[in-house]
Amino acid sequence: MPQLFQSILAAGHRMGNHTQHHLNGWKAVSDTYVDDIAIASQRIDSNLFRPPYGRISKAQGKLLLKTFPYMRIVMWSVLSGDFDTNISGEKCLQNVLSKTKNGDVIVFHDSDKAKVRMEYALPKVLQYFAKEGYIFKGLPMEFSAKK
Repeated sequence: MPQLFQSILAAGHRMGNHTQHHLNGWKAVSDTYVDDIAIASQRIDSNLFRPPYGRISKAQGKLLLKTFPYMRIVMWSVLSGDFDTNISGEKCLQNVLSKTKNGDVIVFHDSDKAKVRMEYALPKVLQYFAKEGYIFKGLPMEFSAKK
């Protein structure tokens, strides 16, 4: 796995912590939540953290940054819905096209559950916004390795 992680970074992608057990910040006790981030951090060499479900309480955020002062919390602004098996790829596409504006962070998932909708919508999203003149940027490299 370490080789795969390094090859992903070498290809210009960024990897972030997302907790070990995909905890919902609004339902988890702060200590438990940050402990779960710590467990994942043993395997993920990154200072990026994206809260599962986009949910983290103020107390959890403060404890996270106290425990891991190098962490940067990255939130999304548009959720594609690709994980929802009750929607079509077209609905996933429309979720993104109808809600996205300049500077947004869009979430697509790389899971088996989301694959069909993500593979349908993502190329169309990229094509649409490229045609509109948008430029796609990843997070700078200094945002992806522990300091």
